[in-house]
Amino acid sequence: MRPLLLLLVISCVAFAECTGSISQYVPAIVGDNSGSLVNVTVGLVPGYGQTYVSVWPRTGLMAQASVQDAVAYAYGMADKERDCDVLVDFGGQPDTSYIEGPSAGAALTVMTYALLEGEAMRTDAVITGAVDASGAVGPVGGLYEKARGAASMGASYFITPVENVYEMLLLKEIEGRYGMKVLQARSVEEVAGFMLDNKSIEQEPLAAAKREIPDVEPYDYSGITAFAPVAAAMVDLERSALAGVDGGGDEADIVRDFYGNEAQRQQKILDSGYLFSAANEAFLNYIDISTIEVILKDDVDLPRKKGEAGICLSGIKRPALSDRNFEWVVGSDLRMAWAQDKIDNAKIEDKMLKDESYSEYNGLMYADAWCHVAKGLVGAAPSGGTPINESAWEPIAKAGIDEARALDITDSELASRLNIAQDAYTKGYYGAATYEAVYVITNHESDMAENLGDAAYENVSVLVMEDRDSLWGRIYQSHAAFLYSQNNSAGAYRTALFAKGLDEATAEMVRAMEPAMDGGNGTGNGDIGQPVAEETQDGDIFALGGIALISTLLFIVVVIVLTRRSHGNNGQGPGKAHGAKQKKGRV
Repeated sequence: MRPLLLLLVISCVAFAECTGSISQYVPAIVGDNSGSLVNVTVGLVPGYGQTYVSVWPRTGLMAQASVQDAVAYAYGMADKERDCDVLVDFGGQPDTSYIEGPSAGAALTVMTYALLEGEAMRTDAVITGAVDASGAVGPVGGLYEKARGAASMGASYFITPVENVYEMLLLKEIEGRYGMKVLQARSVEEVAGFMLDNKSIEQEPLAAAKREIPDVEPYDYSGITAFAPVAAAMVDLERSALAGVDGGGDEADIVRDFYGNEAQRQQKILDSGYLFSAANEAFLNYIDISTIEVILKDDVDLPRKKGEAGICLSGIKRPALSDRNFEWVVGSDLRMAWAQDKIDNAKIEDKMLKDESYSEYNGLMYADAWCHVAKGLVGAAPSGGTPINESAWEPIAKAGIDEARALDITDSELASRLNIAQDAYTKGYYGAATYEAVYVITNHESDMAENLGDAAYENVSVLVMEDRDSLWGRIYQSHAAFLYSQNNSAGAYRTALFAKGLDEATAEMVRAMEPAMDGGNGTGNGDIGQPVAEETQDGDIFALGGIALISTLLFIVVVIVLTRRSHGNNGQGPGKAHGAKQKKGRV
């Protein structure tokens, strides 16, 4: 009995330390993408090292994984055994009943650490940022909206991950208007030092945030060579935007230095064969540089930008679909749909704060950039081919959308993409609707995998090395290979899974095209992907005419011979005559 009694005493002593709670406001994106604060409470109770999250509001898998990672890292920081249960309550959430994403990771880590150490946290600062296994504070979405939410609630400090030039210029506008200091933190230890011990967080100049120019192995892009001009055009567009940043001053010099390095980085990636990866980075930089230009000039004209984007889209002439160009055209259709969605959802009001107008301008620049890409894809599309009827893809698109809707999508970005898929389907763009549904389905699957941690990515190297057959499958597979080369297993897995889904969807679309081409318009040759001349040359006409004449003469001769045989062999019965017809049928 004594050992048992001693064990009970020890357990009671351990449980006695598992008390207390701490609350902190954490920024979130709620409702119509506005920034707000969630009052999060973390408590300790006697237990066995488990972590529990309140059932209301509901939390997605990424948010749950973020909570688990934060608690685990906090225990490591405190160098304590996990002998308490941690309770996390996302109470006081306005305008929504669902929480997703990793952006509360840094705040939850510091809150749990403060409880374990029995220390109090300052209440004049708001923290946003994810936390990885090494304690690094990682990027989050909606930074501008979250900063506005923190400032409007009277926060004196807003702690963020290290951000790029564009985002920091936006945050400077909020700093100036609200008097809130923005602090960039690289590690959760820095955040804890500031929140618990009032230690300063050393701020590095923006120039120090420049990305390395990667030294990557060359990639064989022979299967997507036609995409090379599209990618190169986007890198050129980035350089053109950078050349438009004129004037002096420290900020303009920082922009030119930072994005000049970016342009060199993208050129190196492009030269190494990672066409989409280079184009994607240049695409995002083009948008940010263009927005920075209007910030520096203090000259933002939202109606004009919206009109320019609309004119750009209306100037794209969609070619007729064929078995040779359909992937290019569908890719263009999608980007036009994304651009139109940005235009339709742009908020332009007479009385807008500067930082609000800058954010809206940035959104319209996405429409501008997608229009450029859509034009490039149409221009790169091969000519000729067998005409196809897009209605053959209607059942495929419907099945994809139905599958995506059955997933109960809660992520706002995926929900938006699903709406775009539905809109494309309604307008009869079934190819675009199919590809967009694939994106939603595979990204939702990736989100599910993230909850499994490293175990989900054990086979990512195999997935990345698989061959793809479709145009977009190959393009995105190349991007997955680049991400994997940069040790981004999660991104590589997500992208490779999307590439695989595009391959499967395209193969299904091709199978649906065959009967439409053979029986739909009489011009199909039943061989998908084989070119058909757009017009017949004179020599071809004469050759076809000669063949037709010879065939007619042979037919007449055979008929005469068969007629004579029939008249000369009346007593041989019907079997012989039937045999003669069969032979003629094989000629």
